[in-house]
Amino acid sequence: MSSQPFKDPFNFMYFIGFILVLLLPTLPASLTWLKHLGLI
Repeated sequence: MSSQPFKDPFNFMYFIGFILVLLLPTLPASLTWLKHLGLI
């Protein structure tokens, strides 16, 4: 009924969860990058 996709808090939380799930595999690589940059 609502034309705005993220008007619902539930839809917004679902979207945030989806983004977090997509970013999970890149987390170790990001941590190693931060460690390497810290060593420079």
